Amino acid sequence: MKKVMIRKKTVSIMWMMFVFILTGQTICAKPKNITVHPYAPFVIPETGLGGEAYPSHVRNDVASARFNVKVADTKVAAIRYDNTGFGNQGHNMDVARFATNSRTPEIEVNVKGENEINSVTIHPVRFYPQEKLKISPDKRSVTFEMAKELPYAIVIINGNDPQDASTSNPQLTLINDPLEDLTEHPLPKAPNVLDFKKFAENYLKENPITETSGQVCRPAGSVTDASLNDGRMFTWNYEKGVFVPYTDRIVAFPNMRERSRNDVSDALQAALEVIKNTPELNTLYIPAGTYLWSGLRIINWNGDRKNGGKPLFVYTDENALMINRLKECRESNEPAIYIANSSYVTISGRGMHDGQGCFTFAMDRKDARNTPHQGGAVIKKSSHITFNDTYIRDSQQWNWETHDATDIELNNIKGLSPYNHGWIDGLNLSSGKNITVNGSITLGNDDTFATGHYNPSNEFPIRTYRENPSINLINTDDNPAEIRNTFAAAGVYNKDRMEWSRDGASENIRVNNAIGWTRTAHCIRIGGNVLVGKPQNNSSEKNIKGYYFDNFHSIAGRKAGGNIRIQFYDKTDLPAKGELVIKNCSFWTASKAWALIPASKDNHTSIRKVVLQNLYFAKPITEPSAIFSDIEELTIKQLHIGGRKIDQYDLSGIPQKLENVTHFKNDFKD
Repeated sequence: MKKVMIRKKTVSIMWMMFVFILTGQTICAKPKNITVHPYAPFVIPETGLGGEAYPSHVRNDVASARFNVKVADTKVAAIRYDNTGFGNQGHNMDVARFATNSRTPEIEVNVKGENEINSVTIHPVRFYPQEKLKISPDKRSVTFEMAKELPYAIVIINGNDPQDASTSNPQLTLINDPLEDLTEHPLPKAPNVLDFKKFAENYLKENPITETSGQVCRPAGSVTDASLNDGRMFTWNYEKGVFVPYTDRIVAFPNMRERSRNDVSDALQAALEVIKNTPELNTLYIPAGTYLWSGLRIINWNGDRKNGGKPLFVYTDENALMINRLKECRESNEPAIYIANSSYVTISGRGMHDGQGCFTFAMDRKDARNTPHQGGAVIKKSSHITFNDTYIRDSQQWNWETHDATDIELNNIKGLSPYNHGWIDGLNLSSGKNITVNGSITLGNDDTFATGHYNPSNEFPIRTYRENPSINLINTDDNPAEIRNTFAAAGVYNKDRMEWSRDGASENIRVNNAIGWTRTAHCIRIGGNVLVGKPQNNSSEKNIKGYYFDNFHSIAGRKAGGNIRIQFYDKTDLPAKGELVIKNCSFWTASKAWALIPASKDNHTSIRKVVLQNLYFAKPITEPSAIFSDIEELTIKQLHIGGRKIDQYDLSGIPQKLENVTHFKNDFKD
């Protein structure tokens, strides 16, 4: 009998009553006249769009066992971000999401369970001094106003560091969205709008999914690919593949998982094709509901009117849960959102894109050696792309990333992946030009901000060769089927791996009003792997220039190497040009070396301008240190360490003699 994991059909009455209270109706709280709009927890229906129950990893939201939250005296659901049972990657965080018309609503957090409140730390700590936090006499609640400077906050009870999080004592993320303008919602029956839920239901009726285990999913064949990333071409023959049960572990190419009857991946592509070919349509509306698919995939969309295209608008209702399926096979590339080779696409709305990163990691044991790089939202080789209010959770790798992307706006975006597996950067704007972040919160387990990680998918399949140097490249058919299939899969799913960041530099990247939480790695990391892959213009360099941070806050765990770092691995490269400006930012980090600019001294070209102004390193540093070299104009003013302004040069950790720094401006008094 075919093994199928089926979601439990019963939903507790108490939980349903709680959801009824939080149905999304707007509540006007007295006496402050603050309007509070709680987001409703997601509840999975008994059957999906294809008429069967969803797989068990498509789950109801579960209320926090640790926190009750009120916003301006209005109850708001705190949801467990717990993957101990679906990937065993930890339970470090619960999340409370809401919208208000105030930047400073009063928050009350009540703790459940046996542990009372002994201490409270709220990040960014520079906005939440202890005297502004009111702990109740019974030590069961803390009350405070959200800081006007940032609509996101992280509350830590009985601790202060990301590493203090545990299943019994998770931390709490607060997200205060602005109220949506209801007049901007697309009307489902408007002539320019395609209602995806209705479309998908009809599509699955007309094109039911009928795959069964043992059925051939692809015939035997061959792939020719530059397997070692050096231009040499190799041909790999692979065997026929068959469908296997959806819940099988480590489903490797050429086999494929059976799809759930509720899978709407093909319906999405059909809907986009209808919009493209219907003159009056330009908007894909995803209403409230549950959607199981391979991610929001928009590939080769020409939205440039000057070149015969049509701009595309996608809107997701706040009660839409878009959840990634288990991948068709380990080697396939299925991020939560994937926009490639496209232009003039705008994605708005507050539906939840759930990447199922922990579960897919556990089920397929994927790694850089056998799968393409894939994250939460991937914007690759695209231009004029805008995201508004977008929510992503449980990313497979980086939460938000760009590759050769130009003219990108990311407004009030979220990447909520507070788990323990690797490669969960917050913002990794790997390459691109004119990229602006206006508001973001990311939770992860790697750098809170990174850039210059060119060709992040290049290790599949070359790492397999490096780990198995006896692989026969002369007669590839002499290799075991597992090896042949791995190399063939790279040619199918990862053929463009050396093209991801090939075209240009990273320039004019701006991050404003953002916070990133990580258990490990760096606060700001610029550079690294810069010259992997030769630029198309045959230049020997990749320019990295023009980075601007304003009101950016990084919380890095005590085991992290967190700092501000410019780093290049190729000693012959000349990448450090342009300017780096970091203003009004704060950093929670245990690193004594608070800045390494650059981290290596092998650059032969100076950075033109570095400005560090009003930086706040929250934790005391006994013996701070910093490296600054190869800079034409360096400015450091209003430096704070341990919450105190540093007025004396010798307390800053900056060397008395700076190497190859032409001009140094500062406000130290000695």
